Amino acid sequence: MEVLFRVVASEKDVEEITSKDDNIHFCFRPSEKDIFNVIRKNPNIKMIQLPVSYYNTLSNTTKKILSMNKIEINVGNVWGHRTDIDKYKVVDI
Repeated sequence: MEVLFRVVASEKDVEEITSKDDNIHFCFRPSEKDIFNVIRKNPNIKMIQLPVSYYNTLSNTTKKILSMNKIEINVGNVWGHRTDIDKYKVVDI
């Protein structure tokens, strides 16, 4: 299944998320605040993708809150993507 992800490479990118960004990929280690800011910016988020090393450091509380908001957590990478050229990437999951 191909999914269009909004690639978020920094905290600054979190502020640029719009209501049409349904799937988010974090290229940096997000804090709980960053994740909650994403949910605040777009409460209709369907999926958040994190690299495995970042997923392993995600707190159980954050995982539970994402689950309660029906936001799927996907583990994966977006290799070689430059957000200065395009903020979106289609990924086969």
